[in-house]
Amino acid sequence: MEKDFGYVQDVCADLESGTITSIIVPGSNKILSMFSANNDIVIEWQNIKCIRR
Repeated sequence: MEKDFGYVQDVCADLESGTITSIIVPGSNKILSMFSANNDIVIEWQNIKCIRR
């Protein structure tokens, strides 16, 4: 299944190997995010099929 999550906000990396382990994108509900601490979506690198620009 292909889904567009928006722009990459941040990445997590394994500093020893220098590999990206996951990416972080903003949560889908921007209005509610003002009232919650964090609704970001963390996507594990092995689950990513395509990153478009």
